[in-house]
Amino acid sequence: MVDDQYGISPGYHDVNGQWHDTPPDTRDYLQRLMGEPVTADPLWFVAEGDAPHLNGRCRIVLEDGVLLGEFDALPHDLPIGYHQLEPLDGGPATRLVVAPRECPPAPYGWGVAAQVYSLWRPEAWGIGDLTDVELLGQSVAAAGGCALLLSPLHAPAPSMPQETSPYFPSSRRWLNPLLIPTREAAPAGLPNEPGGLIDRDRVWAAKRQELSTRFQQESALTDWRGWARAQGNDLWRFCTWNALADRHGPSWREWPEELRHPDAPAVLDLPIHDHEFAAGCEFHAWLQWLADLELHRASSGAGVALIGDLAVGCGTDGADAWLHQDLMALGAAIGAPPDPFNMAGQNWGLPPFVPWRLRAQHYAPFIAMVRAACRHMGGLRIDHVMGLFRQYWIPAGGSPADGAYVRLPAHELLAIIRLEATRAGAFVVGEDLGTVEPEVRDALSDSGVLGTKVWWFDQACDHWPAANLATVTTHDLPTVAGVWYGADGSPEMGHALHALGAASAHEASMEVHHLVGESPARLVLATSDDLVGMVERPNHPGTMADEQPNWCRRLSVPTGAVLATDPGAAVVAELQRLRVSSAREGTSGT
Repeated sequence: MVDDQYGISPGYHDVNGQWHDTPPDTRDYLQRLMGEPVTADPLWFVAEGDAPHLNGRCRIVLEDGVLLGEFDALPHDLPIGYHQLEPLDGGPATRLVVAPRECPPAPYGWGVAAQVYSLWRPEAWGIGDLTDVELLGQSVAAAGGCALLLSPLHAPAPSMPQETSPYFPSSRRWLNPLLIPTREAAPAGLPNEPGGLIDRDRVWAAKRQELSTRFQQESALTDWRGWARAQGNDLWRFCTWNALADRHGPSWREWPEELRHPDAPAVLDLPIHDHEFAAGCEFHAWLQWLADLELHRASSGAGVALIGDLAVGCGTDGADAWLHQDLMALGAAIGAPPDPFNMAGQNWGLPPFVPWRLRAQHYAPFIAMVRAACRHMGGLRIDHVMGLFRQYWIPAGGSPADGAYVRLPAHELLAIIRLEATRAGAFVVGEDLGTVEPEVRDALSDSGVLGTKVWWFDQACDHWPAANLATVTTHDLPTVAGVWYGADGSPEMGHALHALGAASAHEASMEVHHLVGESPARLVLATSDDLVGMVERPNHPGTMADEQPNWCRRLSVPTGAVLATDPGAAVVAELQRLRVSSAREGTSGT
């Protein structure tokens, strides 16, 4: 059985190998939701160095507008990029995408994975920012490490309440202004105790007031305006959504009807006739310039490769969904089917792009998103990388059991990722945990994308393939201390940890990181939570705010002490010893 013309699969095998048919009602609903595929302008993907013959003589116009000449076959030295192929017989022009065969290689070594918001400085404003990123990167570099993985830096809505999850953004294209370091002393009474809970609403209210005052002083400067003009219409449309959210709230589907589409006349007229609204758009543009400036500073000063994290989707009510609503299936959400680990399945509330509609736009939103995620980064992690191949769509109002898998044009999406990563000089890591089709890992490997290994799921570290990023845990899984003290984790996790024979949580952390560091994996990361001995993990999937304070806990020590106090100091010293030793012996991952 094969997928239909919409990419909807006839069914799927669960983790136990049992087949589940796609419900007929679900298929009919998703087909109506996607709409009848229409013929679009031609799009052709070619690997760098290939020189296939053309069906007819064509002129090639390079991405920068330079006319390369007329050809009967593609030249083998055609540069990577998004070019134009124009038939001399007057036929339709083809968008020609020339992509490298592999992503840039990842460094061999070790690093740290950190939730940026959780980083803590006594003088800060109650939430981690880009100054913390620079400081932690410098600590990693000083200890011999080479990489720092960051939680997603994506933009939430500017209104209240502030979204806590970095994986449920308003936009994956732009940055979170909460990351901007402040110049002034923190206001009195703003919570900022180590190990405490972050109150994003209070932090953003105070930080926005400080930034607004600063903007009034700097709004006439030309640097940020030149940068904003260079971003083109994408930035202006995003800032329009933010200014509208300031007035009408973060759910655009509840706005006045005439404002619910970015191309509506009422939306286009607002900045022209409403000076206060235009000033609000400028403020949000300035925030993005400042956030980009601070990210560049942090990246330049960190001394290690920063690894950005690309979330799997955006919120239905956010800026990206408003801007790209004509390309999305807003009546469906991405999730996961029921399985033995979650009998109810999962609904992540993230609207998917309709594959044929996205392709008809020559993947412009996807290209812009990947390019932004690579900006100022030495590496890129793609959350739930299987979503490039197929996604589990759940109809609005239905349960995960009512969903169906929809196939995506993965070979084209991967080509774009290789192209953008190469231009940025960034290696790529795919989060490929869970049930993964064999062809997925083959395609990722062929593209030079690292996989992911986690000790909690697989203790056979010496058998891990070299082309992996390896960790003990992730933001969605227990910390070493949490399992050691029985506060978190499964009985199986507890048995595996205590079987190492350690006498304390500190020793257990040393033992398990030794095993991961000794593995063939090319890059090994320790989480900041494990390095400071946190018992609480960052996130408990499937729980609500009244059950768990997900994404809201600060680290218990200052950023500068994460690697300077035990267990962190001992763990990174051991990782450095192991990685240097294996490199010297010629056994490092390739």
